[in-house]
Amino acid sequence: MRLSAALRLWALLLATAAWLWAGSVYTPWAADRAPRLWLYDLLFYLRFALLFWAGAEALRLGLRRGPAAAAWPLAATALVVLVALGLGHSEAGLRWKLAASHDALAAAARDAGSDRRRRAGHFLVDSVRMPCPGQPWLWLGRPHGGGSGINLALVHAGTRAPAVPAQLREAFAFWPAHAGWWLAYQHADRYSRATAAAPAAPAADACVPGAVLTRHRHGLALVAAGRRALARR
Repeated sequence: MRLSAALRLWALLLATAAWLWAGSVYTPWAADRAPRLWLYDLLFYLRFALLFWAGAEALRLGLRRGPAAAAWPLAATALVVLVALGLGHSEAGLRWKLAASHDALAAAARDAGSDRRRRAGHFLVDSVRMPCPGQPWLWLGRPHGGGSGINLALVHAGTRAPAVPAQLREAFAFWPAHAGWWLAYQHADRYSRATAAAPAAPAADACVPGAVLTRHRHGLALVAAGRRALARR
C-alpha cells in the first residue's frame, strides 16, 4: 500500500526526530558505559538515508508545484535539524545549554576523580578530573558507551583562563563559554606525545595558564587537526 505524499512527509519528520533523539544524551542508555558502536554506525548511515529521502521529497514538491501548505512538514523537518545543530554546535547553543545545566554541572564538578559516567543537564560527562587545584575538568563523551570521548572538557575556572599542567600546555586551548565555565579543546597528537615523554602525573604546582581562544570554531579546528595528526602517525 502506497502512502500519500502528506503521510510520507510527516513520517520523514518523525523519523528525523527519532534519529536525532537516538544519538542524543537524553536516551535511557546514554549514560551506560557498555560500548554501542553498532548504534553509532547505524545512526551514521541512517543520516544519508534521511538526507536522500528529504531530497527526493523536496524535488517532488518542486516539480509538482503544489500548494505551499503541502511543504510544511518538510519545512518543519529542516527546522528541527537546524535547531538541533544550533544547540549542539553553535556558541549560542553551548551557552544556553550551560546556563540550563548550571546546577547539574556544579554537582558533577564536586565529584573530582570520579569515573562515573552520567548525564549532567544537557551534557554527558565521562569522567571528572582536577589536574590543577580548584579547577575541575568534566570530560565529555558520546552516547555510544564509555571511552567514546570527543576531546572536549568543561573546566570551571571563573574569570581567569584555566590552568593546565606545564608539560601539557601545547596540547590544550580554552574558550570562555559561560559563567565561569570554559571549554577545553584537546589536540590529541600533542597530548599523546607529551604524555609519552613524561608519563608521570605532573605536580599540582607545575600548572601554568592555558592558551585562550576567541571563538568556539577555532577550538573545533584544533581538535580536528589533532585527530588528523594522530591518525597519520
